[in-house]
Amino acid sequence: MGRAGREPIFPASSYAFCEVFGEPQNVARWAPAMDARVAIVLAAGKGTRMRSELPKVLHNFGARPLVAWPLAAAIAVGADPIVVVVGHGAGAVAAAASAAVGNHAQRLRFAEQHQQLGTGHAVGCAMPLLEGLQGLALILSGDVPLVDAAILGSLAAAAASSAVGLALATFRPVDLTGYGRIVRDVAGRVVGIREHRDADMQTRAITECNAGIYCVDLDGLRRELPAVGQANAQGEIYLTDVVERFALRGSVGTVEVAAHAAAGINTPEELSALEGIARGLGRIP
Repeated sequence: MGRAGREPIFPASSYAFCEVFGEPQNVARWAPAMDARVAIVLAAGKGTRMRSELPKVLHNFGARPLVAWPLAAAIAVGADPIVVVVGHGAGAVAAAASAAVGNHAQRLRFAEQHQQLGTGHAVGCAMPLLEGLQGLALILSGDVPLVDAAILGSLAAAAASSAVGLALATFRPVDLTGYGRIVRDVAGRVVGIREHRDADMQTRAITECNAGIYCVDLDGLRRELPAVGQANAQGEIYLTDVVERFALRGSVGTVEVAAHAAAGINTPEELSALEGIARGLGRIP
């Protein structure tokens, strides 16, 4: 696969760890409407807890690699282009993603995140491939197989009708450990997301959690993402910090989803358990 090096749109030095390849071709300038959307699928993680040399998103869920599932959902709602952010096993992940979508492979573009510096950084790596486009961007993870077109469509509708062009999926897991908490004000408006490691005990008691699935206005994302810093326990660029910046401007939309629809895969045990749920739902044989 040919690569064309290109400078990232953000001046921060951390974005030097990104590379884009696969330019969008013949894509019209987007108008900020609900049916004008692109997608970013985050698929750069190694997946150390999978205890395998295989990149996490290439582990099979049912008969297809994990990354195939969110790609299918994005395609079903008409996302074009779809930027897949790859990292560990970049070539293999790009090849598997292209094979998984078949005749829709022309929609895919790839950005390589050479150093994993957080979800915000990963989205920043994708942004040069969306330069010049307007409208809504769906952002989802490559290891969340049971997200579907209905959820993405609901998020797009919520983002289009929100005051600031942002909506996020939330859920209420049985085990809250590790999940970012949705912080609301007394009126019920989202004011931010606190990652588990950065949250105090009062915030950790909140049961509404971030699903890591978003729909956001591209112009707003370009405005707010470069201002996000790394002052957190992980020293990373959190995409969740963008939510707080949007919330300062107005009301952010939310769509609450079932826990299984937001569940990501981090271990073989989690994969097996979620496959069991998927079989019960008739999603896989």
